[in-house]
Amino acid sequence: MCADFLMGDRWHLTRASAARVSERRTWRLAVIVAVLVAVAGISTSVQARAVADPSVSAAQTGPAPQLTGLAASVLTRPSAVRGSDGRLHIAYELVLTGSTPFAVDVEQFEVRDARTHRVLLSLAGDALSSRMNPVGGAPAGEAPPDTTLIGPSGSAVIWLDVLVRRKAGLPRVLQHRIVSSTRPPPGERSVRFTSLVGRVPLRSRPPLKLGPPVRSGIWGAGEGCCDNGTHHRRGLLVVDGNQVVPQRFAIDWMRLDGQHRAWVGDPARLSSYLSYGQPLIAAAAGRVVEAVDRFPDQAPPDNPTPPTFVDLPGNHVTLRVGPGSYLIYAHMKPGSVRVRVGERVRRGQVLGQLGNSGNSATPHLHLQAQTTRSFASDGLPFVFRRFRFLGQITSPDLSDEVLGLRSNGQLPFAPASGSGTRRDQMPLDRSVVRFP
Repeated sequence: MCADFLMGDRWHLTRASAARVSERRTWRLAVIVAVLVAVAGISTSVQARAVADPSVSAAQTGPAPQLTGLAASVLTRPSAVRGSDGRLHIAYELVLTGSTPFAVDVEQFEVRDARTHRVLLSLAGDALSSRMNPVGGAPAGEAPPDTTLIGPSGSAVIWLDVLVRRKAGLPRVLQHRIVSSTRPPPGERSVRFTSLVGRVPLRSRPPLKLGPPVRSGIWGAGEGCCDNGTHHRRGLLVVDGNQVVPQRFAIDWMRLDGQHRAWVGDPARLSSYLSYGQPLIAAAAGRVVEAVDRFPDQAPPDNPTPPTFVDLPGNHVTLRVGPGSYLIYAHMKPGSVRVRVGERVRRGQVLGQLGNSGNSATPHLHLQAQTTRSFASDGLPFVFRRFRFLGQITSPDLSDEVLGLRSNGQLPFAPASGSGTRRDQMPLDRSVVRFP
């Protein structure tokens, strides 16, 4: 009987003792989060004492360390580029990883100037959930997840486009403020906390300055930067173990006529597309590091069977136009490549013709700037020296995948109120321009 009593006392909890266990779990959870919140204040006072102590070196008086509960990393060294809207765009990605034993719901997200704490971008609600998703996406066959919820050891990416009006307003270093709350098990209390994560300096090097990549005429910029959720802008790849966004600033160029038609006639014929066969010209002087011309054109207008990863660009030319700066011209017409590896080219020189090879449904020029010769390396911003801005395609999707599936080749167009010659700007997604 005594033994039975001891076992009952040890293992069979009364309702009151069960409640105390739940309280202790909640208390432990609160302590973990409280540490995250309070340590910043503790560190601040420690830092103040260190500054007052002349024996402490300057290197020891920088930003105090914090426990945040969320690990953060950026996928590029961000830089500012002026878009065709006249504003400076800082387009980059922040990856958050949960590092605690509980799920965390991100409620508010801010990008700040790390020096002045000025808020440059604030996201919450739909504005945040539409720009945030799990790194791997939803498992096949499952409904899309709660995009702002990061599970234990889970990761999510936030797609950012920070706008600044004047160059003088650009910060030197960015920092991110995140307001989150825990998602505890049923019956336990949620705790809200704030984290400062991801200090990252802006790249000081200006964007590539290019001439036209195509001959004079009207051209639509499909799948362009910076805020729309295009497959270019949100094309995160894992290459050799590294997360990269090669197409961050890439543009799919499509030739249009005066009625803003991309094709006339039968969309199943390559010759119906105004882009097909157009000359492609070097937008900058450089050296040819890749010249591939061995793939046939794909039959429009449906998506082709995807080729192997390395063959996605199809026939293409890659130019080295500066240290750590490369341009790739993808989906060229078979038999049209005019240059060879090692050849130096001048700006304006014809490289070949626009085609439909590789992973392309309808003819277009995929133009991309990158950090290495590989099309799967980090994407770089670029501007054009001069173009005339005409307006905007108003349909939500201007891509090669849907272009030939429309009832006709005419694209809905809204003329720009501020049309005119633009200098040293990057055409944004669905812009319509005239190159000289």
